[in-house]
Amino acid sequence: MADLSNVVTASLIEAGVSVARDNMNVTCIMTSTEGILNSSNRYELYSTAQEVITDFGSTSPEAQFANVFFAQSPNPVDVDGVLVIGFWRAVDENVAASAAILTGEQVTANATIPVLQSVSDGSFDIDIDGVTENISSLDFRTSTTMAEVATVIDTALSGATCAYTNQSFVITSSTTGASSTLTYTTAGASGTYVGISLGLDANSSSVIVQGAASSILSAETKVAGITAVKADVNFKGSCFIDTTTDQESKDLATWGQANSVMQYDVFSDATNLNVSVTNPVWEIKLAGQTNYRMLYSKAGNRTLAAGYMARNHTVLFTGENTSQTMHLKEIKSVAAESYTQTEIDAAKTVGLDIYTIFKETVPKLLTSGANGFTDDVYNLMAYIDAVQTDAFNILGTTTTKIPQTTPGLNNLLDGLEATSQGFVTAGVFAPGTWTLNQRFGDVDTFNRNIEEKGFYWYAIPLSEQPQSERDDRKTPVLQNAVKNAGAFHSTNIIITWNR
Repeated sequence: MADLSNVVTASLIEAGVSVARDNMNVTCIMTSTEGILNSSNRYELYSTAQEVITDFGSTSPEAQFANVFFAQSPNPVDVDGVLVIGFWRAVDENVAASAAILTGEQVTANATIPVLQSVSDGSFDIDIDGVTENISSLDFRTSTTMAEVATVIDTALSGATCAYTNQSFVITSSTTGASSTLTYTTAGASGTYVGISLGLDANSSSVIVQGAASSILSAETKVAGITAVKADVNFKGSCFIDTTTDQESKDLATWGQANSVMQYDVFSDATNLNVSVTNPVWEIKLAGQTNYRMLYSKAGNRTLAAGYMARNHTVLFTGENTSQTMHLKEIKSVAAESYTQTEIDAAKTVGLDIYTIFKETVPKLLTSGANGFTDDVYNLMAYIDAVQTDAFNILGTTTTKIPQTTPGLNNLLDGLEATSQGFVTAGVFAPGTWTLNQRFGDVDTFNRNIEEKGFYWYAIPLSEQPQSERDDRKTPVLQNAVKNAGAFHSTNIIITWNR
């Protein structure tokens, strides 16, 4: 029978793999409590308060913060988010002496057991703490699981132990410290060498970590600690359990602005309400470090930061009318405080949000726009990441290429218009009137797009692009204008009465 390929050939071209946008609802609470967390285990992930209680105890500060965090509804965990609890080293940390560990390459039972079951005289040599052990007479004929194989080896070792963990055989020296050492396995003088089958040979992808003496790690700054956690997990919001000093607040504000992380901090001193260059709140506001969200609590209730953060990081930007403002929201499990009008006005001026009481019984947030509004910061952070990610995916998933032509450029612009439209659908942007003097492209087209869509994308004609940019295969600069939907926070009402 003749094959169809004599007449027709067909091949499959698969689209490239795309990258995901940052998850804006991954949030982090930083602690200095050493235990399950330390400098070698910087963070853990949690989706319930009970998980935190299990790890830290029901009366711990971590449990108190977690209870407030998970009391909020909606909650980050309801919208693809998660709570990270990260560790910063507030005091010197004693690191215990460690043992040498040989972790073999991953090997499976299906491939390994049948081979070993034919071996009754297995052997290998290994140096443990500088002494060679000649392991021999390993009988695997009745071993039916990898755990049983590990037991046979463990029984034969005298200066170390063996276990099967994460699909690898792991040999651990029985001693600790700098003299605790291991080597890869080598063939013995007699018997059947099994080091290759076990994945413990030097030619495998096994790894040795030699033992180390005990040491002391010096205390670190809050910035150093949060930097270390951020290197491991990409959270977008954070707060510290430990109170921050004035200088730490300013340092963290600088760090958050540079690393696209919103940080939430609670201030409690009356001087924090002052318009003064010695007030860190005012300094941060003057520096335009809008990623640092500053709250005020006369009672010094730092859990307010955890509740505020949890309530804010709850938007799914792929939904319809999902954007929000923090103004007049309730923070569950946090006691609202009473403030005088003078304090309210002062907080609004310097850039502090407060959680206060209306009509004697109704708790609500009063937000200040002095350092920008929280929702604007959150939304724009998400939008910038979405534009960058979506542009990358358009370039990276095209199976052939995007040509340096007008249709090719329009293809990229069409994709980015879809990104902007998604944020209009979510309620972040909206059609309106452009009130800035700065415009680009054709003015009429610019104004019409803002009024009808709420956004405008523009690139100069390819004929006007510098040849040097074309030679580097760059697009012309893509310019984008968006009209913020904003949110009503207050109103003035005039009542006309007629008898």
